Amino acid sequence: MNIIRYLVTIVLFVVCFLPSQSQDFAPFIEMVWNNNHQLKSHEFELENARLSMEEAKAMYRPTVTFGTQYTLASGGRAIDFPVGDLLNPVHNTLNELTGSQQFPQLSNQTILFLPNNFYDARFRIQQPVYYPDLSLNRQAKGLEQELRGLEIKAYKRLLVKEFMDAYFQWKQSLQAIEIYAQAEQLIQEAARSTGSMIRNGVALPSALARIKGELATVTAQQIEAKAIEENAWSYLIFIAGDPDLSRIEMSIDLIELPEVNAGENNRREELQQLDLGLRLNQLAVDKEDNFFKPTLGVQLDLGSQDFDFGLQPYGLLGINFNWNLFDGNRHRLRRQQALTKIEVNKERKIQVQKQFDLQVGIARNNLAAAIDQALTFRPRIEAGESTYHDVEKKYKSGSANYLELLDARIQLTQAQITYLVSRFQAWTKWSEYQYNSALYPIP
Repeated sequence: MNIIRYLVTIVLFVVCFLPSQSQDFAPFIEMVWNNNHQLKSHEFELENARLSMEEAKAMYRPTVTFGTQYTLASGGRAIDFPVGDLLNPVHNTLNELTGSQQFPQLSNQTILFLPNNFYDARFRIQQPVYYPDLSLNRQAKGLEQELRGLEIKAYKRLLVKEFMDAYFQWKQSLQAIEIYAQAEQLIQEAARSTGSMIRNGVALPSALARIKGELATVTAQQIEAKAIEENAWSYLIFIAGDPDLSRIEMSIDLIELPEVNAGENNRREELQQLDLGLRLNQLAVDKEDNFFKPTLGVQLDLGSQDFDFGLQPYGLLGINFNWNLFDGNRHRLRRQQALTKIEVNKERKIQVQKQFDLQVGIARNNLAAAIDQALTFRPRIEAGESTYHDVEKKYKSGSANYLELLDARIQLTQAQITYLVSRFQAWTKWSEYQYNSALYPIP
């Protein structure tokens, strides 16, 4: 009996009180990040934003295109050109003077406006020289890329919290099974002692029946705890993204209770996103400021055109120059709208900052309260153990009845479960504080 008692005490001490050196979630968090498909979709969006940034840079470089046009025409508008009436008298005079027929007679011509059997093939090279909006576009794409990166970090931080909460829930249910197993062991020992007492005429058979009924209750609690543990484990491996993960592999050393001052608060990714949003709003203002700035581009065509597929090479250089002079003050109104949006987002950022500060303060207070509550529950286990051992001795000596023994056992189990729940409640509040304070490092 003494050996069993010592074993129970040692197991309980290991489960509930023995502190370890540290808690390292990093390997499992990395696994969660690598296996989460939603996070992977965000990473593809980041890659898309990076490619969009490269596209914005490429707009500074020249473009080369090849184009050709071939036309067949019949009818349509035409113009009569009296080339014969104009030149034939001159040709006749020249033939008389030279005594030859070197200058032929010409017919009047009808020229169609639509070219028939005509082609035009060319390479066109276009180069922007001065386009102020290109710089703004490149900056906007760069900010969008940063926004996507912050979205990934924010989602990673959320995954960290979800994994920690799932792990604490599973660990709590797992240790609850151990506590009920210990309670079952105590009741079985009480049943053996009661059976011996009945054989010796010290106890009545009804005492054994009552103890066996309590044993059935604990067994039912054990079954329920195992079902809760199985569900908690299923959710945990769902978060981890690895269905082949074993319970033995899922091992994280936790100290008995977390600490309140875990580190300096960092800026949440949501606030950084609002900062980038303000910079994007400022780019909208800069775009309207560029309204009166001219744009300049160069275009060069190199090709050939002719009738009947002849070869007539040509080159054509063009300069494109545009300068906005007046638009009815529409750009000024758009600029004012952009400035108003900046003020709106500034106020929104202030409000969000206050909300986050409030969340951090509440999370810190909740964590401190949960730790203090757990510390108040811890001595109850030692008191429950002492009470149970005293009542057990009295029960064996006949000075206490079986109801007192069962009540002492129930009080001990309740103390163990209460402390277990309060302990992992403190850890859950710790993960919430970690999340709200942005303490966990996100690469």
